[in-house]
Amino acid sequence: MLIRIGLLVALLVCGGAARADALKVGQDAPKFKAGGNIVNPPEFDRELKDCEGGVILIYEWHIRDGTKSALPDIQKYWDKWQGLGLYVWTIHRLDFEKFPQVDIIARNAGYTFPICTGGFYDDANDFFGYKDGKSFRTTVVDKEGKVAYYGADDGWKAVLEAEMGKIVYPNLGKDEVADKLEMSAKNFAKREFGKALNDAEKRLGEELTDEEKSDAELIVKRAMWIADTRNERITKWREEKRYDLVKSTLELLESEFKGHKIADDAKAALKELKKDKEIKKELAAFELLDKLIDKEGRTDAENYMKCLNQFAKQQERMKAGEVAGKMASKIKSDLE
Repeated sequence: MLIRIGLLVALLVCGGAARADALKVGQDAPKFKAGGNIVNPPEFDRELKDCEGGVILIYEWHIRDGTKSALPDIQKYWDKWQGLGLYVWTIHRLDFEKFPQVDIIARNAGYTFPICTGGFYDDANDFFGYKDGKSFRTTVVDKEGKVAYYGADDGWKAVLEAEMGKIVYPNLGKDEVADKLEMSAKNFAKREFGKALNDAEKRLGEELTDEEKSDAELIVKRAMWIADTRNERITKWREEKRYDLVKSTLELLESEFKGHKIADDAKAALKELKKDKEIKKELAAFELLDKLIDKEGRTDAENYMKCLNQFAKQQERMKAGEVAGKMASKIKSDLE
């Protein structure tokens, strides 16, 4: 079960900002916030500061012109580097097509990278610092937070590949660590957080130089932030009976923190979750909703909304029914 369903309903709302002049290579990248309608919203990163140490691609496009032709290439880069230091924001710039329609197009095309809809006309998706009048532009931001490319041709591809090649330890935010922490940093870069955490915690029990201690503490801090944030969400989702999100997040903790107590705790929590008869019914209902989304979510928005409403009535006693009803209401609101 993807975390995506719940995140679509609960995105933060952020304020807009004034448009900047055309960007120049080498300047500091403008701040941005993604808090409006987003297809495939990310688990954590929604602002420039969240992407520290990674490479950012911001690509403007629209369904009605040739700019959408680069989306398959972006998907290839996303498949290769998602979670490994690449942050992608594609901006569906014009507002002729609404969020539900863009969502359906993305699902049919198999696009899994984030797509901000409403583009520069949605203040909650604040990318105004990247706009250049009526011209469509692509921006690549390097790991130092500087503009590495800004233009309208395909030159961004070579720049993106070059900048990604400069990242040594994705997700860590730095490219050099003390020799004793090198293996831990490599595991962290591969999102093997359990191995990284075990090694860093072990090192902290040894006599270390200031540099070694600082690197070990950084790895522990970063890994624990991920685990703690997920566990905070799990607590909230339990209260809201969003057991689908509880299950998928526990599975993620078990996978990425394998070998550490965090994974063991997640595995035990999953076992208890699956033993509860009422929760099993709720999870079964969410599985049905997933199947509906996969099938009907590829059709036109009106039919999709109708199917969601029908599901909501059929599953009115289940949380999945409530979620489906809210999704249908959002589609109706967005289309009006």
